[in-house]
Amino acid sequence: MPYQEVAELVRAFRQGEQQAFNRLVTLYQKKIYNLALGYVKQEDEAKDLAQDIFVTVFRQIDKLKDESKFGAWLYQLALNHCRNRYQKLRRRGFFSNQSLDDPDTGLHLSSGTTPEKEYEQQNTVRLVREAIASLAPAEKEVILLRDLQELSYEEISEILALPMGTVKSKLNRARLALKKRLKHHL
Repeated sequence: MPYQEVAELVRAFRQGEQQAFNRLVTLYQKKIYNLALGYVKQEDEAKDLAQDIFVTVFRQIDKLKDESKFGAWLYQLALNHCRNRYQKLRRRGFFSNQSLDDPDTGLHLSSGTTPEKEYEQQNTVRLVREAIASLAPAEKEVILLRDLQELSYEEISEILALPMGTVKSKLNRARLALKKRLKHHL
């Protein structure tokens, strides 16, 4: 959706139109959920985190200065929530308690494949997730935003408040680090 239409929805919500907020949530909920899932690795926890993010958006929308920058503002807010929740969960030992056969890991059998192929696919997904999770926070963020969220360099530059050249170089370093981690396993 073009920035102008998003800005109009933000304005409408600020003027009391609840449907405008509902439309904003509908537009961004899948991306925010996927971002959260990239951090917390568990579906229920990612749903809770995404909901918390939108509650914060609802409460803090007046802090947004430029309505046309809603997407960048939302992602900045979401990244902060994700970082905080990740740290909190890590301190509680949340990530060491998950196993491969846990249904909440997001690795489910799909029809039409053999158990051996499914195991290989699940193992590959697990290895990639672990490798992404093991990246430095700045590297993980840029990988999540570009390769999983499929945001443009311009959007990432705005979200992270970095020059576009820096975003590109960080992404390149992150991909190289990810490739190095995966090289030994795949």
